[in-house]
Amino acid sequence: MSDLVYVGRQSIYDRDFNVAAYELLYRSGNKNFVDVADHGLATAELLSNVFTSIGFEDLVGDKPAFINMPREFLVGSYPIPEINANIVVEILEHVEPDAEVIEALLILKKRGYTLALDDYVFAPEHEPFLKIVDIIKLDVADIGIEQLSKKMAQLKQYEARLLAEKVETQSEAEQCLAMGFDLFQGYYFSYPKIVSGRKISGNQIAIVELANKLHQPNVDVGQLTELISHDVALSYKLLRYVNSAMYGFEREITSIDETVFILGLDTLVRLVHVVMAGSFSEDSTHVLESALVRALMCEAAAVELDKKTEKGTFFMVGLFSCLDALLGIPLTEALAELPIGDDVKGALLDGSGEMGGVLNMVVDYCNGGVDDTSLGPVDSKRLMGFYLDVVPMARQYVEFSH
Repeated sequence: MSDLVYVGRQSIYDRDFNVAAYELLYRSGNKNFVDVADHGLATAELLSNVFTSIGFEDLVGDKPAFINMPREFLVGSYPIPEINANIVVEILEHVEPDAEVIEALLILKKRGYTLALDDYVFAPEHEPFLKIVDIIKLDVADIGIEQLSKKMAQLKQYEARLLAEKVETQSEAEQCLAMGFDLFQGYYFSYPKIVSGRKISGNQIAIVELANKLHQPNVDVGQLTELISHDVALSYKLLRYVNSAMYGFEREITSIDETVFILGLDTLVRLVHVVMAGSFSEDSTHVLESALVRALMCEAAAVELDKKTEKGTFFMVGLFSCLDALLGIPLTEALAELPIGDDVKGALLDGSGEMGGVLNMVVDYCNGGVDDTSLGPVDSKRLMGFYLDVVPMARQYVEFSH
């Protein structure tokens, strides 16, 4: 199975025919077309590919990105990335403007997102959208130039910019320009380009955002809870974990809010990173177990060295020290695509800083170099105790991660 992922990118032009934005399109392979059966799943995979495998800035630079958003993303069932100044939320043509959708769109607009209505065909039932969107996209090929010119006056009452899509000839481009369109997209200007990247994670975009939040100072637990709730797989695993025999509650814990409260931030940090690591390679259980042993030993060493407030970061350093083996790519390449700080990268790549010293000591011990740890920051006998304590725990986490 290929470990590559694909995204379609088509340029959008202004009235001077300079690139003003891009539309990012779901692609399941390197063919420049796709049949989408489930729009929600397609958007989830597109966002995952854009933000965790290829990189948003690598795709669009400083230009806005149009991204198709079905109803479940608009109303908050699934998260939209928090880079509101650079994302144009494109409302798919089959979304109905019911009260819940309109309210959600107004909230998105207030948060700074640009709203675009896709494939508007002058249907009366979609007119409520026209009062709130910033861009109206009209399909030149579907409506036809002649009909379009007759109906353009209907759109002048709204403040939205007009985008002509599926412009395929010079004549159509010139006529749309004369009609007053502001933006242009279509084969006449450029075909969608297929951009590929290495697949880093199968998890939804929420877990990447969550990994960023976990290491921020004064982290907001309520915000973390909301992000976790948006990731069905992570929510399921956390609920399963908190309801395991380890906790032994008489009643079943069914809410994420209560789960986060019971686990506490330290355990939550640990479990989220375990899930991230487990998603890197489902076929490398023995490597994941080794990574977890290193991670738990680094965490224990942090406590020993009075670095308790940083133990989550020490844990991550140990965990990601096996990332090259989990992914089958060089560590420098793997780390470049992950949302982690320069201090962590330095510890992993150069052995720099206190975390780097601890990691080197732990790796030496796990590789059998017990004598080499005598000069390390933690006594070798303490290291042996750490190792004996964490091996059973690491095996338990391996089961949790999958």
